[in-house]
Amino acid sequence: DGNGLDVHPYHSLTTTDISLPTMTSSCSSSCRLMMLLSLLVASIIIPHSEAKVSSGKVHLSGAQTESTLVKFAVSPSSTGKIDVLLTSYGMYENELELKMHIYADEEWPAVKRATLCSQKVSLAQKSLPIVFDYKGMMSDTRPGKKKTDRAEMYTSRIQTDIENPPSGRIAQGKERKDRSRYFYFLIDDCSLERYNHDDKAPDITFDATILNGSDHLPADEAGIGFLLVLTLAFSGALTMLLLFKLLRTIGGEVHV
Repeated sequence: DGNGLDVHPYHSLTTTDISLPTMTSSCSSSCRLMMLLSLLVASIIIPHSEAKVSSGKVHLSGAQTESTLVKFAVSPSSTGKIDVLLTSYGMYENELELKMHIYADEEWPAVKRATLCSQKVSLAQKSLPIVFDYKGMMSDTRPGKKKTDRAEMYTSRIQTDIENPPSGRIAQGKERKDRSRYFYFLIDDCSLERYNHDDKAPDITFDATILNGSDHLPADEAGIGFLLVLTLAFSGALTMLLLFKLLRTIGGEVHV
């Protein structure tokens, strides 16, 4: 036209056209907020959907014939489950007395007081042999090793149930109460305190996956599940409230 404006003959400016940048900006803000809220809810749910796993490294010797892998609380009248993968960095030459032992919390104080490995293992609820299978030469991923370092790898897998209450009586013939109970999982080699073969005991790493019945949380953390449900419900209600307010705001700007 005469003012130098280049306007398409079939298009005219409207109030809605003027408000579109504001609406787009508001929508962009709402989308970002919704994404943040979704990540918040996901961060609450996802970590607790995985199994409870304990990992670490063990090196047995004549001075330390046993090592505690993990302790875990099992609910009353329940059966816990443990799945342990052991990896040996080199051959464990004498496996005859290499075992995993499980202790109930009633016996644990006596286990700690005992001075000999043979005295400790006599108090165990379960004794499970550890037998390694050769897997081949593999990358040595231990701390301090180079990326090019390799080692002979051997693995052993142990899976077992833990009954609560355990079978048998405690000291003085007392019945075991049906209650939440801690169990302690150790690996040991009592031959190390009798024979000098420390230099032949390789490093062992472990990954232990444990279930309290069908629950991945130990009995002493069982209340956390209810707290998570409440937190999730509150987050959902807050999300709906914010979404409702954002939609009202966007709607008001579009109709200016």
